[in-house]
Amino acid sequence: MVARYIETFVVRRSVNFRKFASSSIRYKMYTLVKEIRRTEMHELKAILKRKLDEMEEPWSGIQNFRLHGQNRVFVKFLLSRITSYIEQQSGLNSSFEKYYHNPGGKSFEVEHIWADKFANHKDEFEQESDFQEYRNRIGALVLLPRGTNQSYGAKLFGEKLSHYIKENLLVQSLCPLTYQNNPNFLSMRSRLNLPFKAHEEFKKADITERQKLYQAICESIWGTEIYNNEN
Repeated sequence: MVARYIETFVVRRSVNFRKFASSSIRYKMYTLVKEIRRTEMHELKAILKRKLDEMEEPWSGIQNFRLHGQNRVFVKFLLSRITSYIEQQSGLNSSFEKYYHNPGGKSFEVEHIWADKFANHKDEFEQESDFQEYRNRIGALVLLPRGTNQSYGAKLFGEKLSHYIKENLLVQSLCPLTYQNNPNFLSMRSRLNLPFKAHEEFKKADITERQKLYQAICESIWGTEIYNNEN
């Protein structure tokens, strides 16, 4: 229970660009340790749920969350959790470890869905800085195996789709074919009420939709319902 709380605390602060310097969280953690010491399980759950309910950092922070020069490790962590979660919920043999460090196998890397070509997006952006900000948003990022990532990098989205269908389920979810004859995935989407949809093209509006999807997945992974059980 405590480990789950700490992970949720870290993720919510991180997607809101909050720091983890000792001075910024020392009091919160010190108070928490004193408050939960020697508590029964039902008391512990009530305290941790209240702490999360009182957090100032909302899940909606994901709507503006993006990759930058100092958070690549966390972005890979978040994408690894999201990817493995939806695969497990769809009945696939998947794990966080596979995507985060994959011991003995090919490592995964953060893939930008948009190639780093501002000229291809001047219909939606006047300034390259705005293009880069959108390109680095979490909704425009997925995980691909090393090597595959480099080979796709410069291609247009339409060219990548035929390759994406062969990758992990989060990547596949971009492709229309994934929504055909795939009952386990469609059942997971319905059961968890996640706004998955295919993308024939990938514009600013599509990134915004993927940001909302990733937020919904995070809320499903780190929801507080687990603390409602009094046992």
